[in-house]
Amino acid sequence: MIKTTKIKYRRLMNELEYLHEECELLEDIMGEAAGDFEAYYREFCVRNNIDLNKLNDENKDRISDLYGVEPEKVKETPVSEYSGSAAMVKVDTPEDEPLFEETEEELGRFKKLHEYFNKLFRKLAMRLHPDRIENYTADDEYKRKMAWDFSEAKSALDKKKYFKLIQVAKKHNIYVTENFTLQMKWFKKERDVLMKSIAQVKTTYNYKFAECETDEEKDEVIKQFMWHLFRFRLDS
Repeated sequence: MIKTTKIKYRRLMNELEYLHEECELLEDIMGEAAGDFEAYYREFCVRNNIDLNKLNDENKDRISDLYGVEPEKVKETPVSEYSGSAAMVKVDTPEDEPLFEETEEELGRFKKLHEYFNKLFRKLAMRLHPDRIENYTADDEYKRKMAWDFSEAKSALDKKKYFKLIQVAKKHNIYVTENFTLQMKWFKKERDVLMKSIAQVKTTYNYKFAECETDEEKDEVIKQFMWHLFRFRLDS
């Protein structure tokens, strides 16, 4: 039983590593596509004699409702921010929300888990905190990397992204106790959050635009976006 549990734990950890990498890659793609989407969108409107100022003025309330933008600031907000919002609504990303809501029972059950990862972070801080590495006889580049790892570990602890904390610990050869029962339950929740995040990124128009290979495909994405945002349909 212990061996099969260990296999499941290893499989879950491998899955989490892949999902973290995929999530970061997709967000990078979406971010890099934002400027291209913005430029193509404006060129499309010029090419088709579409008055963007008029559309924005006529749809201030709709845009405000969708994104929580104050109506008077609609014109100031880059359209690539709209196209980068998952499912065309203002959503809280997994980075801003708790990993998952803990019930009263779970708060007690996971108390030891939280305590353990706080201790793990303190071990990392003993090696990586900027005050600790200041007098190291190492080059500045190495110190910067250690400071970055400290920042990553602190963020992982604050957001209870414990898988990332484990990654940093292993990178610096700090032993990690494998409590299969508690950690597997927690990491399954983390996996679900990552999968949700990946699904959200793939609904954005910035990401859809990045996947386009032809101008015809790009035009179709822009048309879908304008219908979604303005309920505007280009006359054939």
